[in-house]
Amino acid sequence: QITPDSLIYRTLLAYDPSPDGNPAIVRSDPAVIPIECHYPRRDNVTSGAIRPTWAPFNSALAAEEKLLFSLRLMNEDWSAERPLAGFRLGDVLHVQAEVGAGSHAPLRLFVDSCVATLGPGAEATPHYAIIDFNGCLVDGRSDAAGSAFVAPRPRQDVLRFRIDAFRFAGDPRNLIYITCHLKVTPAEQSPDALHKACSFDKALGTWAPVEGTRDICGCCELGDCGAAA
Repeated sequence: QITPDSLIYRTLLAYDPSPDGNPAIVRSDPAVIPIECHYPRRDNVTSGAIRPTWAPFNSALAAEEKLLFSLRLMNEDWSAERPLAGFRLGDVLHVQAEVGAGSHAPLRLFVDSCVATLGPGAEATPHYAIIDFNGCLVDGRSDAAGSAFVAPRPRQDVLRFRIDAFRFAGDPRNLIYITCHLKVTPAEQSPDALHKACSFDKALGTWAPVEGTRDICGCCELGDCGAAA
């Protein structure tokens, strides 16, 4: 039997004792014993013995699992996706990047780069870099912008950032495409120059990370943070 949560096997064990020594007497009675086994449908089942070298299916699946990345425009309090995608100059875009880890080990999400264009794809022209250099929110470096990553994160697999609305000068089109490259590291791995989320702190005149030490953001000002492996 299959239920929403379980796979159930039922059988009967018939016990018919043979006479013990003297066929004229018996010391036990026959019996029919019902047996019922419940297996969670989301676990592993096997009819064979588990050997020390046996690898659970979930472990193999996690190693090959495709991660589900998403990038969404959110409302101001981050409680839900924004129903309308229209903005005016002076508005703030609340962007949430997320990865569905599934059965994978805990992950930390980073936004490596984000490029705004007037056509689909990061290579379209004209284009404007919002996030660059492996996680530097370069749009916030502008005197007219307050764009920044949001700290602390709600979860390690979520990263939020705010962008001041803008348009391309001299172009009447009002549809802008934003293409971002997202990546993950194991949650226990410390952020570094290639895996970071850095915003420019105008009050201090320096770059600051969402997590990690400030030195990982030093390359943002130089525009040279190396190349990801």
